[in-house]
Amino acid sequence: MRRETERALPFPARFARVLRRIIGAPDYQAYLEHCRAAGHAPTLGEREYVAQFFEAKGKGVRCC
Repeated sequence: MRRETERALPFPARFARVLRRIIGAPDYQAYLEHCRAAGHAPTLGEREYVAQFFEAKGKGVRCC
């Protein structure tokens, strides 16, 4: 399902999504698509999603 929706996106949007994955940035649109595909309403607004993303990312093992 995800690949089908990605193919429907214009090139700049697809490029931005790939770039976000490479650098590890949050992708709110992907979250919304996931919620739609899973059949439930999104529980987080964009600000809450980004805050939760970075909070979870900071709790991993770090070398420095």
